[in-house]
Amino acid sequence: MKPGPEEMRPEPGETRPRPGEVEAGRPGEDTRLRPPGDQEGRCEDPGRGSGRQRRGPGVLETRMVFMVTLVLATSAGFQVTALHTGQCDVALGMQSGVIPDEHISASSYFDAAVNAIYGRAHVEVGGGAWCPREMVYREGAQYLEVNLGGLHVVTKVEVQGRFGNGQGREFAKQYKLQMWRPGMDHWTTYSDGRGEELLEGNTNTYLAKTSQLSPPIIAARVRFVPYSDHPRTVCMRVEIYGCRYTEGLVSYTMPDGDPRGGDYNLRDLTYDGSRKGGWLSGGLGQLSDGETGHTNFRVDALGRGRGYEWVGWKNDSRQTQPVEISFEFDSVRNFSAVHIYANNFFTKDTQVFSRARVLFSVGGEHYNMQPAVEFEYVVDRIFEHARNVTIRLHNVAAKYIKLQLFFSLSSMCL
Repeated sequence: MKPGPEEMRPEPGETRPRPGEVEAGRPGEDTRLRPPGDQEGRCEDPGRGSGRQRRGPGVLETRMVFMVTLVLATSAGFQVTALHTGQCDVALGMQSGVIPDEHISASSYFDAAVNAIYGRAHVEVGGGAWCPREMVYREGAQYLEVNLGGLHVVTKVEVQGRFGNGQGREFAKQYKLQMWRPGMDHWTTYSDGRGEELLEGNTNTYLAKTSQLSPPIIAARVRFVPYSDHPRTVCMRVEIYGCRYTEGLVSYTMPDGDPRGGDYNLRDLTYDGSRKGGWLSGGLGQLSDGETGHTNFRVDALGRGRGYEWVGWKNDSRQTQPVEISFEFDSVRNFSAVHIYANNFFTKDTQVFSRARVLFSVGGEHYNMQPAVEFEYVVDRIFEHARNVTIRLHNVAAKYIKLQLFFSLSSMCL
């Protein structure tokens, strides 16, 4: 159903947020942390939600959206840094040399002529590629690692075999991609929306194969892990595409979505942090990937499974308690608003939350230093389209944001 005229019209002077966008200050970069095993010296959508809001005294001005988005203010005015992956496909520097040799390492190499530094796509130097010492097999013990020099959004990757001026014969038919960023205590293997981890590699030594990552990943380092169903000698050259990550969101923590009957799933399928007992912590996933969902969450709109774009919870599984989502940022920032992209498919018992509470913290332990923002949503039983719901935060300084969402019907989807 289409939004009504009142929901289509922005307020005077208002810039309508795009679904899934983040307005944030530029994050600082933490170079003190190293990934596990690292060793020194190795070679508003058109429908605007309406509501009544109560608040305590504010300090500054900024806003919050992904599927939940945060908006931040700076001394120079608002800064918008959303995850728009359509403009995020620049080669990060394997071929060009922007990524230096000292940022490229490997689990092993056959000899010095096929060291890790020769694993650069479209470059013919040394022996022509990186070649591990051992043949590869399913266990994934061999890898080529690239340090990106800071957090980046990685949207696609490219692989080649060893051409070696016509003398090479080795290539990887399949491989896995692993990622790491500061704050993670393990390497995470990339999987697509259907849970598939294997990426298609090469069929010869000279043609490159590019794979689009959907969803994209946020990483400081990546590993290319060649894979084979039987022992095989492989060599690889790689390139990485994306852009610098500037949103500043480190992680979010929340209960995972509830499993549903039938063939649709409303769990956070791409979450890259810890999963324990139905609880997600220390990672990022579908609430921060910049993608929004079809109003009918039972439709497979993108060919990745029904309900893939949504994370949903059922009221009866929460015992009338709100869904609580905690966000951690890289530094203390000033927040002016939060935009929550919510489903309102009420004929299927799913509706925008009835009310919300937003709490703030600087250290992450105590959330009572600033008055909470209380928000009540005006129930819409006319239009079923999904929409951004905006909660004004009125310039609150915080590093941690806790969002409590209360049910209106039997289920809720973000």
